[in-house]
Amino acid sequence: MITNESRRDKGRRNFLKASGALLLGVHLPQVLAQSGPGRTVLKSEGAAAAFAPNAFVRIGADNTVTVVVKHLEMGQGTYTGLPTLVAEELDADWSQIRAEGAPADAKRYNNLFWGEAQGTGGSTALPNSYEQMRKAGATARAMLVAAAAEKWQATANEIRVSRGVISWRDRRATFGSLAADAAKQPVPADAPLKDPKNFVLIGKPARRTDARAKSNGTALFTRT
Repeated sequence: MITNESRRDKGRRNFLKASGALLLGVHLPQVLAQSGPGRTVLKSEGAAAAFAPNAFVRIGADNTVTVVVKHLEMGQGTYTGLPTLVAEELDADWSQIRAEGAPADAKRYNNLFWGEAQGTGGSTALPNSYEQMRKAGATARAMLVAAAAEKWQATANEIRVSRGVISWRDRRATFGSLAADAAKQPVPADAPLKDPKNFVLIGKPARRTDARAKSNGTALFTRT
């Protein structure tokens, strides 16, 4: 009798055989996502309808912020470091951040140091994604702010965003509640980035998004 456990074991063996020692160019499946401080979760069925201003950020009506990570997590911390860049510019709360492995698509998820090639190695993950991921977060933030300004008849520079809450005077809204309206806003060509002196998350200690799942055996690495 073939059990789910035996299928998982076979899947892990096939993964290790196919990946080899260097693990370059292997993508993590889209169903893999890490929840908050390390719990593995599956992509929700409603994810396709989420606010997705670019290839790296997806904000759901449930207020989760999914960051699509284009570099493999091999213990070096990409599933925490890259989402931190997005969360910083988005002014999200760390508890709402999720990480998901990018699909195989070298045009969208290429290693910027290697040309049109999708891969991980040479300590290139954070250096080549630093500005790219920050811009992805800043773009999403600008569109959320524009949606709030339109809804409240305010000007964008009066809107404040902090730890996943958008506010103006006595008004408050979560990212999730504004996601549908934000999706209708034009995508800004060049959303401004924060001055490093105002960083809240970058350069600060953070719980790794994948640590708990990897230590308790609930992390998913292959489809079953």
